Amino acid sequence: MGMRVLIRAKAVIPMDRKGRVVREGAVLIEDSKISSVGPREEVRVPGAKDDLVIDEPYGVVIPGLIDLHVHLAQALIRGVVPDDVTLIPWLRDWVWRLQGVYDAEDGRASAELCVLEMLRTGTTCFLEAGLHRRYGLDGIAEAILRSGIRAFLSKKVMDLKGYATVENALPEGMIEDGEQCIKDFLEMRRKWAGAGEGRIDVWIGLRTPGAVSDEMFRRAAELADELGAGITMHLAEVEEDIKYFASRGHTPSSFLKGFGLLGRRRVYAHCVWLGDQDIEAFASTGTSVAHCPSSNLKLGSGVAPVVRMLRKGVTVGLGCDGGPSNDAYDMVREMKTAALLQKVFNGPQAFTCWDALEMATVMGARALGLENRLGTIESGKKADIVVFRFDHPSVRPFTDPASLVVYSATGRDVAHVLVDGKPVVLDGEVRTMDEERVLKEAERRLEAVLRKSGR
Repeated sequence: MGMRVLIRAKAVIPMDRKGRVVREGAVLIEDSKISSVGPREEVRVPGAKDDLVIDEPYGVVIPGLIDLHVHLAQALIRGVVPDDVTLIPWLRDWVWRLQGVYDAEDGRASAELCVLEMLRTGTTCFLEAGLHRRYGLDGIAEAILRSGIRAFLSKKVMDLKGYATVENALPEGMIEDGEQCIKDFLEMRRKWAGAGEGRIDVWIGLRTPGAVSDEMFRRAAELADELGAGITMHLAEVEEDIKYFASRGHTPSSFLKGFGLLGRRRVYAHCVWLGDQDIEAFASTGTSVAHCPSSNLKLGSGVAPVVRMLRKGVTVGLGCDGGPSNDAYDMVREMKTAALLQKVFNGPQAFTCWDALEMATVMGARALGLENRLGTIESGKKADIVVFRFDHPSVRPFTDPASLVVYSATGRDVAHVLVDGKPVVLDGEVRTMDEERVLKEAERRLEAVLRKSGR
């Protein structure tokens, strides 16, 4: 039998429909699932015994946040890579050269640091962009399993050395053999898909066009369909990507369509440079987008046409991306950035706090194919829950809870986090990880990476 948990708060935002807030609400969790949600007097069962009661007089309860684009390996190099560089030199001259000297200890340390931050700031589920075998695939998966977070781990698949129209962009340490990539993916999926009572899944993380041959694109699509795995990839992040597709006689969507890479459980990150034809294709096929506003802003990559995508019916979730491009794995901050950015280009009424919340919860679940299990606080769904404690001056007086979450709060206002009904964060403390050890190890491993890279 699982735990029975009762959560009481000043407001519950179930996300079952836009605008709904349950004032003086409660959520009851039994055996990893949500049993009931509503006003306090309707949820509490007289005489029943709870294993844990969370009572927050100025609390707000929301579904667990879902980060659709995470680089676990980049948490370690936050603040090391220059802040004022465009994407391709940023990758070629810095990020890939640092990651290209990683060993399994470095990879695990970075992953643990990343997960620690995500849990503390309310992320309960994430999609990894693509793991290189040098990071230590099993060590990372073991750390994820122990942490209690829900994870979609993607194995990087590539067989060329370029990036878009740039030849030989990848340094030697980041190049992988195509056949070995496939073998690693299959082994990783065999060992880890379904682990942690279904908390872990394994997808294919295709390297960006220019580093993947046509044959490998087709093979990856066929393999994913055969195994029921998802696919993720960076797409149309910078203008150079569009030039690559044009050189092949394609737009991004027509290129993907030719390889069978459009459809459900296909999540493409950034999509800054999609045109109307691409947006229509994504909408009609159920293809999803991971919008990464902070990363796009910092690297000067452009502004994704999110409002146009949403109006056409594209599923658009949010992603924090990586340590050097965002400098945080805080989905609460990312919601605000997303909302403000779209208002600037589309007007203040075109994008609301509810749109941001929906992208971070409902849309994220839909993109992963889990809309029947995650994304809202409804009876029968998995109990992935975040509880804010609004006791800081920046979130008071207590007014519109949805607006406060998106525009006033940060991840540091998160007090409690549950995944599968199990408390992984209580009173701001991650109960499943040794925080002091993780932080010390991250400092130690960064020193090693800098030595090995000659930086």
